[in-house]
Amino acid sequence: MSQLIRLSEQSQAHKPKLARFSDKVAQYFVAIILITAIGTAIYWQQHLPEEAFWITLSVLVATCPCALSLATPTALTCATTRLNRDGIMIKSAHVMETMPNIDCFAFDKTGTLTTGEFAIDKVDIQGNDYSKQEVLAVAAALESHSEHPIAKPFTQHRDFNLAAKKITVQSGLGVCGIVNDQYYKIGKASWLLPPSVHEENKTLMNASCVLVSDNRIIAAFYLVDKIRDDAKTLINNLNVSHQTIMLSGDHQRACEIVGQTLSISKCYGNLSATDKMTAIKKQQQENATVAMIGDGVNDSPVFGAAHVSMAMGCGTDIAKSGADVILLNNKLTSISTLNHISIKTKRIIFQNYLWAFGYNAIVLPLAVSGFITPYMAVIGMSLSSILVISNSLRLLKK
Repeated sequence: MSQLIRLSEQSQAHKPKLARFSDKVAQYFVAIILITAIGTAIYWQQHLPEEAFWITLSVLVATCPCALSLATPTALTCATTRLNRDGIMIKSAHVMETMPNIDCFAFDKTGTLTTGEFAIDKVDIQGNDYSKQEVLAVAAALESHSEHPIAKPFTQHRDFNLAAKKITVQSGLGVCGIVNDQYYKIGKASWLLPPSVHEENKTLMNASCVLVSDNRIIAAFYLVDKIRDDAKTLINNLNVSHQTIMLSGDHQRACEIVGQTLSISKCYGNLSATDKMTAIKKQQQENATVAMIGDGVNDSPVFGAAHVSMAMGCGTDIAKSGADVILLNNKLTSISTLNHISIKTKRIIFQNYLWAFGYNAIVLPLAVSGFITPYMAVIGMSLSSILVISNSLRLLKK
């Protein structure tokens, strides 16, 4: 929690491009107003000396750039507050200005579009050397060193009499190590089986993971995962005006099944973290602005390639650390909320700027001409600031 708070504070301390632009405009605006006030003072000192001070004061007060300076930060603050209330944590300052430009959403499958709560549906043992209980125990000993969601269902089969040594975890691929003086590998069939036998073992290629020893397949494990309840709603909403793709390390057949169920346009399976980055960059080369949503260790390198990255709140710490947005409530529909709020924020900021510039464009010539008294200038300046703040507060409404 303290790490999340620190990351949030760092994000707020860093001004987005839109806020920096607002500050720059305000600087030039102040310079113009000061020059105008000096010119006003000189003119009225020569023509009506007794009123020169009050007219100059009215110019300075009426055209105070409060509304202009408040236009962006008030909208961003209200938007961030609204998103936090809905369980969406913004970590990077550029998110609110980048989200309205997103036209392609890329999703990881396991733990993102699905719950990531796997159950072992079937164990296919190859040969007669091992029993079902033995292969599950060996697999559990190896998978206990992995953070991948696929490793969780093996936990209940753990035999603590089996000691796993010299463990090596290949991110997004599998685990290998020594159990009871025997060297084993467990992971994706495409990683463990040489290309020459892929065609001969199509059934095993569709397995969630396989257990191998001495270059021989011992068992294949078939796991089932549940699609999130709100995934269908989100994808249907996004498909109206955005492209949706799936980038998963799971086998292609499982990706296609989920993709067909959710109506995702393109599904890519058997991908490593590098493959996912390549797919993201390919989309960007086609002039797409891409948002990546994931939850695992192998998704964290991909986050750096996407324009906006989002991590599920139930994801790994490294994924949440590298993401621009954390969906703390683990609801996929929060992506629609974020998209809607970012577009509304952009519109409200534009309205604030329009009012701030419009007000000053009207009041400046009136003040210079001497038609506005100081007390009228104070009221007008205050009302313009209140109007900008009130307009930004609309973002807090549901």
